[in-house]
Amino acid sequence: MCSFPTARAKLTKTMRATDSPSENVKSPASIVKAPCGPRYGRPSDQFGPPTALFSPELALLKYDLGHLDAFMPDSMTADLVFNLIENATNFFDHEFGRRAVLRPILRGLLGLGGHGERRIATTDGTWLEETFGCPIIKINDEPGRGGDPFLQGLVAYSEAIAQEKVRSLTMSIPSYFNASKCHPFLDQSNLPVVLLAIAGNRLIVSTAVYTDSIYADELLSVSLRFGSHAADNALYIGRVFMAIKRCMERLSSLYRNLRTSTRPTPAAKVLWPNPTSDPPGSIEGIPELEFFCKVDRSTGDSINQTVIDEENKRHAMYLARMRTEDGTSTTEVFVKFAVTYNATAHRLLANHKPPLAPALHSCTRVIGDMFMVVMEYLPGTPLLDVWLPIPASVHEAIRRDVPRALELLHEQDLVFGDLREGNLLYLPEDGGRILLVDFDRVGRDGKDRYSACLNPDAELGVKRLQIMEKSHDTENFGRLVDRFFKL
Repeated sequence: MCSFPTARAKLTKTMRATDSPSENVKSPASIVKAPCGPRYGRPSDQFGPPTALFSPELALLKYDLGHLDAFMPDSMTADLVFNLIENATNFFDHEFGRRAVLRPILRGLLGLGGHGERRIATTDGTWLEETFGCPIIKINDEPGRGGDPFLQGLVAYSEAIAQEKVRSLTMSIPSYFNASKCHPFLDQSNLPVVLLAIAGNRLIVSTAVYTDSIYADELLSVSLRFGSHAADNALYIGRVFMAIKRCMERLSSLYRNLRTSTRPTPAAKVLWPNPTSDPPGSIEGIPELEFFCKVDRSTGDSINQTVIDEENKRHAMYLARMRTEDGTSTTEVFVKFAVTYNATAHRLLANHKPPLAPALHSCTRVIGDMFMVVMEYLPGTPLLDVWLPIPASVHEAIRRDVPRALELLHEQDLVFGDLREGNLLYLPEDGGRILLVDFDRVGRDGKDRYSACLNPDAELGVKRLQIMEKSHDTENFGRLVDRFFKL
């Protein structure tokens, strides 16, 4: 079992900010050092799996924001939206004035009024409700003045996590409950939250979770304005806030259940994905999985170190236990979340006798604009890591299995598109076999294109956005043989 929960607890203790959220984001150096550890896309390696993969509540918000026609605001919401736009477009002498005007309007739109919520005192006007079931809202006077309100909201989030009342539920448990039995808040949840940032009349809606680090995604950015299409714009904003309000209700229910639950959730569970099918309630459904570890991107081995390195923070590849068809036992499976995946190509090779790819159990569309791919876990050796001197069985398997796999794909006018050592797995049994893995890049011959972010260091002999051709696979097999057989 990975030791991430211990590392997470230690990280939490270091996250309290020494400066206000505004001070923490005023310069590039201060942003990098911010206690939240910026993982939102800047710099380019600071990103990770979508927050929607870890929280059904946040996943449904992302889905709702993409299907706003399902919402129709009532007259009261329409009035509040009109007031919000009218005041957001005004100029104020100071941020305090803007906040004083916009806060009650936002409370009304989000259904936060009249419940007697107390507020956590935070610096520089960040508005943070006591429960994470309410949004973190940062209001700035104008864009570019006082720093990025989205980043300030992230810093406020990290400050909230660092508070004792979040690390333990003791202060929030009803008096009739035995406080001595309280379990740590952090061990019960990845603390999903919605971040709302307003700078001038620009509204940014984001979400964040806390697993091994804080991860955040921007879901929507829109101008609060009337313009020539005032009625349409106001209706759109009203629908946006209805979707956010629905998410607030779900989050409030989640945290309310955490406060009253007497059954501690396994500490590691909050670190792993909890995906939602797209669309929600899809007939395909999602296999019942018990995630238990991340997988090293380079070696394919389980990650057991206390701290995950930057390379492995970025990807979404895990090991999980899946129940067998008869339900009597479980089997370990490899799970990856990919933006694109060619399940047809994978199954074509997996169903070959003998198999030329790991068995594919399922490939399901999930909210987060990704596919959840569940396949057989084979602890073989990536060809990149095969020991020296190269055994004759490896040479033979390469010359036999790789051309056959490419032949099967090419017969269906499919191009593998990423043929290199890292995507070939060597299995020593049965005299040695080679399996193709990673079907993210498979495309149609003469129609699909290579990625706009193709890595030139991969030495595939092609350019970004170049049309895919079968001949490229053949040429890359030749390059692979030349490289490998010189070892």
